[in-house]
Amino acid sequence: MKLNRTLILRRARLTVMVWAGISLFFTAVLLVSDLGGRKSLSFALYANVVQFALWTLLLPVLSWCAASFPIAGQKKIWNGVVVLLTVGVLAALVAVIHWAIVYSTYFPYRSVYPSFRVLLQSELIRFMPVDVLIGIVIVVAFTGWRAWQAFQEEHNRANDLERQLAVARLEALRMQLHPHFLFNTLHTIAGLTVEDPPTARRMVIALGDLLRSTLKDTGERMRPLAEELEYSDLYLGIEKLRLGDRLVLNYDIEASAGRALVPQFLLQPLFENAIRHGVSRVTGPCEIRFCASCKLNTLEIVIRNDGPKRDPSSATPRFGVGLANTMDRLRIHYGDRYRFYYSARPEGGVQIEIFVPYGEAGDGIGGRNLMTERAIAREREDEITRQAAPTVRSI
Repeated sequence: MKLNRTLILRRARLTVMVWAGISLFFTAVLLVSDLGGRKSLSFALYANVVQFALWTLLLPVLSWCAASFPIAGQKKIWNGVVVLLTVGVLAALVAVIHWAIVYSTYFPYRSVYPSFRVLLQSELIRFMPVDVLIGIVIVVAFTGWRAWQAFQEEHNRANDLERQLAVARLEALRMQLHPHFLFNTLHTIAGLTVEDPPTARRMVIALGDLLRSTLKDTGERMRPLAEELEYSDLYLGIEKLRLGDRLVLNYDIEASAGRALVPQFLLQPLFENAIRHGVSRVTGPCEIRFCASCKLNTLEIVIRNDGPKRDPSSATPRFGVGLANTMDRLRIHYGDRYRFYYSARPEGGVQIEIFVPYGEAGDGIGGRNLMTERAIAREREDEITRQAAPTVRSI
C-alpha cells in the first residue's frame, strides 16, 4: 500500500512538472511568434496553463484509448479511425471549455470579441487543429511508451530465460561430469579387487571422501583456485594409490593465483585427462606439472604431462567427455573472454593452457595462505596413500 502511494505521488509530481514545462515552452513559442506584441505575457501564460491542464485531466482517457485501440495492432485502420474520432471529440470539448474558462476569468480582448459566441464563431476553426494535434501527440506518446515497456519486458524475459538455461546447462554438465569420473574410478577399483585388495579398499575409502566433499557443495558456481586444488587432491590421491611412484606431480603456483576465482570442478577433468593420456601410456615415472600465474588481470593455468610422442602429421584427437565438458563450462561462465589451447609437446605428452579473467575472492577466503592449503592437502594425501611412494611437489 505504501509502495503504491509512493508510486502515485511520484507520477503526480512528474505530471505536474511536465504540465508546467509544456505550458512555459508554448508560452515562449507564442510570444516569439507574436512579432507585433499584441499578446501580453500574463494572458499567454494563463491561456496555455488552462489548456494543458484540461489535457492533463484527460490523460487517463487518452491512455485507455491508446491501450484499447492500438494503432499498431491487427485492426490498425479501424483503431486509427476510432482514435481520430475520439481525439476530435475531446479536442472540440477542450477548445470550448478552455476558452469558456479564459473568457469568463481573464480575457483582456473583450473589445474585439464582445461575447463568447463571437469568439467561438470567429476563432474555433483556428483553435481546433492545435488541440487535435495535441491529442494525437499524446496518444502516439502513450503508444510509444507501451511499446517500449513491452520491449523491456520481453528483453528481461529473454535475459531471465537465458540465465535459467545457462544454470540448467551448468547443472547438466556437472551431472555429466560426476558419473563419468565415478564410472572410471569404479572400473579401476574393480580391476584392483583381485590384484591388490588392500589398495582397492583404500581407494573405496578415498572415493567416499571425494564424494562427501562433492555433497558439501554450497551452490556457488565459483571458488578460489586453492580450494579447487584441494578437491583435485582427493582425486589425485585415488590415482596415486593406483599408480604409485609412476605418478609424479609438480606444482608452480603464484600466491595471487591461489586466490583467483575459477568455476567449480574445473581442474579434476584436466588432471584426469593428463593421467589417462600420459601416465597410463608410459611404463616409467610420468610427471604432471601444474602452473598458475596472474598477468595483466588474467589468470593463466597450464597443465602439461609426459607421454608418448604424437605424429605431427596426425590430426588433433577428438576431445572426450572431460575436456568437452570443460570447454562448455568455460564458454557458459566467460562467454568469449576465455582462451583454451590444447597442443602436443615435442618431447611427448600434451599441454593445456587456459586464460580466464582474473577475479579474486573475498578477504576471508582470498587471504588464506597457499602454502597452508598445499600442506593440508599433502597431509591428507599421505594419510590416504599410507605406504605408497611420496609424491614429488615443488611450490
